[in-house]
Amino acid sequence: MKNRKRKRKRIDNKVDFVLLLIFLVIGLYFGIEAILGNLIPLKYILIFLVVVLFLFVGIFLTFKVRNSTFRVFRKVFLVVVCVVLLFGGIFQGQIRNAFSNVNDGSFYKDYMYVITLKDNSYENIEDVGVLGYLSQSDDLLEYSLEQLSEYQFEKKTYDSLEEELSELEGGEVDAVLISAKDQTLQELNNDSFSGKYKTIHTIEMTIESNNDVVSNDLTSKPFVVYIAGLDNMGEPTQLGLHDVNMLLMVDPINHHVEMVSINRDTYIPNPMMNDYPDKLTHLGWYGPETAMNTLERVFGIQIDYYAKVTFESLIKIIDTLGGIDVDVQISFTEQDENRSFEEGDLIHLEKGYQHLNGSQALAYARHRHTEGWDVKGREQAQRDIIAAIVDKMLSVEGALKLGDVVNVAASYVSTNMSMDSARSFVKSAIDSGHGWTFGSSTVNGDVEVLLPCAMENDLERSVVLLEENDIQLVHDIYTSMNTQIHFNDFAFDLDDMEKYMDTFTLDKHVVTLENYYDVVPEYFPEYLRYRF
Repeated sequence: MKNRKRKRKRIDNKVDFVLLLIFLVIGLYFGIEAILGNLIPLKYILIFLVVVLFLFVGIFLTFKVRNSTFRVFRKVFLVVVCVVLLFGGIFQGQIRNAFSNVNDGSFYKDYMYVITLKDNSYENIEDVGVLGYLSQSDDLLEYSLEQLSEYQFEKKTYDSLEEELSELEGGEVDAVLISAKDQTLQELNNDSFSGKYKTIHTIEMTIESNNDVVSNDLTSKPFVVYIAGLDNMGEPTQLGLHDVNMLLMVDPINHHVEMVSINRDTYIPNPMMNDYPDKLTHLGWYGPETAMNTLERVFGIQIDYYAKVTFESLIKIIDTLGGIDVDVQISFTEQDENRSFEEGDLIHLEKGYQHLNGSQALAYARHRHTEGWDVKGREQAQRDIIAAIVDKMLSVEGALKLGDVVNVAASYVSTNMSMDSARSFVKSAIDSGHGWTFGSSTVNGDVEVLLPCAMENDLERSVVLLEENDIQLVHDIYTSMNTQIHFNDFAFDLDDMEKYMDTFTLDKHVVTLENYYDVVPEYFPEYLRYRF
């Protein structure tokens, strides 16, 4: 009997010793991942490693304890701690990989499509006998024609997209070339477009960006990030409409973030079209830097970085979380994420609290055509969805999927911010231990009118006119955040009071509610000028 007890005790000690060694290995693994991730301050990592070492020695010294209850507790403790540390190490590895997956904005992608009528028999480019395309030459068209040079079909040029599509419908050509930009505008302006045409060939062109990754110290002075939400599926490297536009003004000194939302239909200069006025969302077709630089001019501020995301990221994040619970405020029908109006693709949601998957949540976030809901309703829906995502991530189920969510999100982000700078910012925030405060402002504009846009100059579109007070508000928020007052040195120079005045002057190309009638410069072309 005694031999059995001794044998059982030896086996028990071996099990505990193996668990203890596993604990040490996993503890070191956690510490190494923390060092490689470069997000946790080194002093905390060293404290953690010392604690792991002390626990290892302390638990080893308890092996002489004979109390069976204590031995069981020791095993349970080691297993629990090992699981927690292993989960923490894996999560840190996922975060580290996520940072490396963020696109640095060194290139963009633009697309040209070969489309044909949906009810014909053509299924691929080899079936085309006559191909139509616009006569106006640009880099994307020239690249596309070069890519199609291997195919033997007759070519026909047109002066306008309307003529091109008309002859396609009339059977004069079998298919036509259309850019992603033109196709998107057609889908927005013509609900039947998606149901009438189909894509049989796609040409992708990669465009190198001239903008370098910006590496600055984000811990010692305020900075501004322009958030652009791409109204499209796929990767953020593609060009497209900016459906969401937001400025994040971050003050790392006072631990405050001010969020400024800007209406996608805001009427601002388009620098790529000789500063003729256009919708803010249209500037996305020229890259996020174009929209970022123009917003700098409009508000008289400096924007340091941009971060571009796609709608697909919202779908992927929510589906990765297993869906979210949202109180839907209206009953509505909306197109799916691929802008399909086919009956089988439409998304129908009834009013009320319910569980939504990614596609349903995106439909709710995008919907704005129900009377009385419009842009403000959509922005409320977006806030509710963000809140639901945060609630789910804070739940036990969500926390277990947090690493996967971070990796998914990183795959759909493109930014010119250095990831080393981002890591340093996170590390500093953790090290300071301060809580952060958040403020929000909306530049929606209360005046919506029909006016021509530079990108669609033959049509009048619904645009939002800024008021000078809106512009001044954003400028003042930025100025106050970047003006640190030190009361010990507080004094006025009475002989030079002008130096304390804000000298911000409205850009002459910005159309506002106040200058709408009388100070629009003659710089604008006749097709715009006469409508003012």
